[in-house]
Amino acid sequence: MALSSNKRPGMQFIKKPLLITLTVFLCIAVYGQDYPFAKDFTIGRITLRDGTQKLGYMKWFPAQEEKLIFRENSDGEKRKYKPEELQGFTSDTMKFISLSNFEVYAADYALLGNKSNVKHSFGQLLDSGKFNIYLVYFSAYNALSGSMLSYPNILFEKKSDSGFLYAAYPVDIRMTDKKYEKAKEGLYLFFNGYPEIVEKIRLYKKQDSFFGVIDFIKNLN
Repeated sequence: MALSSNKRPGMQFIKKPLLITLTVFLCIAVYGQDYPFAKDFTIGRITLRDGTQKLGYMKWFPAQEEKLIFRENSDGEKRKYKPEELQGFTSDTMKFISLSNFEVYAADYALLGNKSNVKHSFGQLLDSGKFNIYLVYFSAYNALSGSMLSYPNILFEKKSDSGFLYAAYPVDIRMTDKKYEKAKEGLYLFFNGYPEIVEKIRLYKKQDSFFGVIDFIKNLN
């Protein structure tokens, strides 16, 4: 679990729980590359740090520290924004929030048992309430395949007096059952005080859909 002391200016969270649609499942299945804006410019809206919103065309590949490319019209000048330069962006029905200083499970965890640090990225907001839930991606070199791979994580967020607390859980990453069980420990600490959530996570197995856990948390959000 990671703690960020940054006070993030908020894009207004959607107050009603979002449905986790088939789109989310497809995005995970192809490691985020099914996002339409990952390959081509699509219509979207960005929100600057001061709350100013701009509608135009945007392109962003889902990975940590990846800059979002934006232009106000189809043939306009391109401008690049770091994740920390925006509050977030929207594309179609999807909403993404700028996130900072958290840890995820990726190649180093699968091979060595070490989590990876993320300084800045965007996360797709799946639900909001007492706990905000995001889908995030981390790109890293995989020594076994000899290539760069994208590692999806579900990221949970809650606010504290000093900033934001985070806990991630790996989704669809090739590794042993033992390491999936080990990854639950951060969730047990994060959801301390909610024994029903902790028990739901404890009963979850790798062959199950983790979205069953997410739906359970949404009902308590």
